[in-house]
Amino acid sequence: MHPDVSLIFGGLSSDYETSVSSFSNIISSYIATPVAKRPFSIKNIYHLSPTNGLVSTSAFPGGLTISELQDYLLEILSSKGAKLYSAFDKMASRGEYVVNLLHGQFGEDGGVQTLAALSGLTGTFGDPCVASLTKNKFAMSSFVSALFSAEIVRVPKTHLIKPQQMHDAIRISSSFRRPIVVKPNSLGSSQLTALFQDALSSKEKIVHLLGSIFEYDSAALLQEFIPGSEYSCGCLVGSSGVIPLPVVKIEAPSCFFGPYEKRTITLQQQKVLDRDDPMGAILKSISTMIASAVGICNTVRFDFRITDHSEVYFLECNYIPALGGDNIFNQMLHHHGMTVIDLISFTALNSKPYARKAHLTHDTGWG
Repeated sequence: MHPDVSLIFGGLSSDYETSVSSFSNIISSYIATPVAKRPFSIKNIYHLSPTNGLVSTSAFPGGLTISELQDYLLEILSSKGAKLYSAFDKMASRGEYVVNLLHGQFGEDGGVQTLAALSGLTGTFGDPCVASLTKNKFAMSSFVSALFSAEIVRVPKTHLIKPQQMHDAIRISSSFRRPIVVKPNSLGSSQLTALFQDALSSKEKIVHLLGSIFEYDSAALLQEFIPGSEYSCGCLVGSSGVIPLPVVKIEAPSCFFGPYEKRTITLQQQKVLDRDDPMGAILKSISTMIASAVGICNTVRFDFRITDHSEVYFLECNYIPALGGDNIFNQMLHHHGMTVIDLISFTALNSKPYARKAHLTHDTGWG
């Protein structure tokens, strides 16, 4: 029997609009699905306000039409809310399966995952420790580097910079022989990310960018830019194992998939590799191994750079892939023969559930 499904979106991060886009695409797809073919019922919609962090609750009207969707969304956004922990306790008491669409900081860095685990809430939140790891780009790259030999997967040369190391940033950036990318360690959507062809001639811009990053993140990365092409591979994680999705090659004209490129990328610039493409097979295998080793519970997307010599470089992990209509993960699903509605149904029925372990509170006699 399929559980009732509810959605939570919004959030306290700069990825708020991405969350709204994911929510709108899911609801639009649900409305477009004939009632008799809908695999589940949507029970409640929860909105986490970006201004006060309160969560409003709205019962989903089963007869909602596309023409009414915008007004319904505005009604949700203007509703009064309750504190997050209270809302989570109520969700848990209702026995709902809650789809987490809170992208970015707090939504996928272990914050709401911890609250969901403490509340006993079921849904797509997953393991708090895994979320925290994957959101930390430096830590995740170190994990992947330890998992594979350099002949299989490499990691770009990277320096972690803290605010107190600002005076060393230019010296460190000048040590790179290649162009460098300066970016936050934990923000999403490539926000505050820039490519610098020459660190020495760009030192003032680099210092200014680092200052902006430290307003929102506790650390920044100075990373060598890897010439080549960008690829992305998503995975579904079911109770029986990891299912890799079709690999997408990002054909950005600048060969750099930065914040501007992510906002303006078109479907024509997202090339889905053929099933028998050798590079696609390699990235699927690597992605499957990473997802399994890390302990992903539901969905994930990994980004890579591939050089002209077919060297694979791991870039980062997207713990909660965006599900807007033009987003990369949505294209992967489409070519896998799934819609976002199929995805939610799959995760509710087949995903690997996260179960919080009991705390060790007494001496076991070991040691």
